[in-house]
Amino acid sequence: MGYQGKAGQYKRLNIETAGKLDLILMCYEKSIEMLRHAKAYLEGKEYEKKAGKLQKAIDIIHQLQACLNFEQGGQIARNLDSIYNYLVRRLLDADLKKDAGAYDEVIGILSELKEAWEGVAKDRETNGIVQKTRTGLSLDQLAA
Repeated sequence: MGYQGKAGQYKRLNIETAGKLDLILMCYEKSIEMLRHAKAYLEGKEYEKKAGKLQKAIDIIHQLQACLNFEQGGQIARNLDSIYNYLVRRLLDADLKKDAGAYDEVIGILSELKEAWEGVAKDRETNGIVQKTRTGLSLDQLAA
């Protein structure tokens, strides 16, 4: 097995053994990465490649949205749902208008959300209450 195959196995193992917060952070990281690529492809007029990366980012945002627990999360879950809806609408509008600035806006919002979740993870680690449990997130989106 070559380097790529071993690297892929390692990445998949990390994803499969990650806790809820780790998976959420991985989703934010991957969606930001995909949007940076999509923006670069947009600017380079490589529209087919841009479309693929943009779709992956949107799929990840939908995964995050699908995992919201409105019963336990209350107002925070509702706020995140609204934010995720806005992000997807903004990206679809940006795609139609070929608006690279909108990608930066969405990347900025996702980065802020990621930082907030990192704070939650740090607080939980400090308090020793991080749980390693499944979230319902699709592993395929993160391993790609």
